[in-house]
Amino acid sequence: MTRPTIFIAGLGDLGAVLLELLARERWPGRVVAGSRDLARTSARVNLASLGAMAQGCRPTLEAVRLDLDDEAGTAELLHHLAPDIILATAARQSWWTPERLPPVPRARLAVAGFGVWLPIHLVLSLKLMRAVQASGSRARVLIAPFPDVANCVLSRLGLEPAAGVGNLDEIVPKIAALAAARLDVAVDDVEISLVAHHALEAHVFEANASPMPPYHLRIVHAGTDVTQAVDGHSLLRQPYPLPPGPAIHFLTAGSAVRLMRALTEADTRLHAPGPEGLPGGYPVIAGPDGVRVAPIDGLSRTAAIEINERSHAFDGIAAIEADGTVAFTPESTDALARELGYHCDRLPPAEIAPRADELLKRFQAYAARHDADIG
Repeated sequence: MTRPTIFIAGLGDLGAVLLELLARERWPGRVVAGSRDLARTSARVNLASLGAMAQGCRPTLEAVRLDLDDEAGTAELLHHLAPDIILATAARQSWWTPERLPPVPRARLAVAGFGVWLPIHLVLSLKLMRAVQASGSRARVLIAPFPDVANCVLSRLGLEPAAGVGNLDEIVPKIAALAAARLDVAVDDVEISLVAHHALEAHVFEANASPMPPYHLRIVHAGTDVTQAVDGHSLLRQPYPLPPGPAIHFLTAGSAVRLMRALTEADTRLHAPGPEGLPGGYPVIAGPDGVRVAPIDGLSRTAAIEINERSHAFDGIAAIEADGTVAFTPESTDALARELGYHCDRLPPAEIAPRADELLKRFQAYAARHDADIG
């Protein structure tokens, strides 16, 4: 694949950062950004184009109107654009919006965990994947919203994306940087192998006294396993402050750009969540043939999957069933019932869209009761 066409489906905070980064890369042929607001998208494309040109780059950027609720229209648009890679960033609500609540209601709601917000993060990816299938597109699709779980559901519905972006791949550079510093070597001389779920991120950048999800970590330097020598597990938990809210999207976007580039070039060993429709994240081989789980020294594929299946509960998810139905833990469902009046212990695929609408409305009402400006 040379000079690919990349389609960014959704231009919120993460999509806008991705657009800016891709505009400064020289390998894409064309980058198309789509959202419901064409005027806003056009302005963003203009800014990215001029900023990149001022930096000495000459990108080919395009803005289109995209309404993911119109699946037939989206399929027609995809057929017209013929993208090589699609990056899905759209969600009904950003993951960080609940952080804008006042401290007390934010803490009460946080007890529910992240998993119960799944319908809000999954519904637009589901609509996009149905449109991709209807269009006959052979594009590699990467999912940004909650891919550790969303990709499992999509796969069980026959709508498997290539992989997700971010999450465990946001942890890997932190460990590599700290391990390299401890060894007094270059970061590129340190190889990290990590199997981990989205739930682990809550323990990586800030101190967190709650129980830690399982994971597998191996750090190699010069062909030698140095995990114990550098006390890799303490490096993983060592506080590493990052700015709150959407600023972290630069980290997610950096991960996404590297993965997209690998899909257009030679096979590259990276990390990604949700490859092959699996739960959690893994070391992967990404290249022109797609994304697949890489061999993991000291850990079988089955054991790696089991680590991530056990980790679901730390995000409030009890199980993902064969038909794509998601069961939530009692603690999570009770917390949302208590705070929002939202009762959902099981999420069958047919209920994803109505549950997303209900959950969003109930959260907005909750925020209003607490005088929170959530935008």
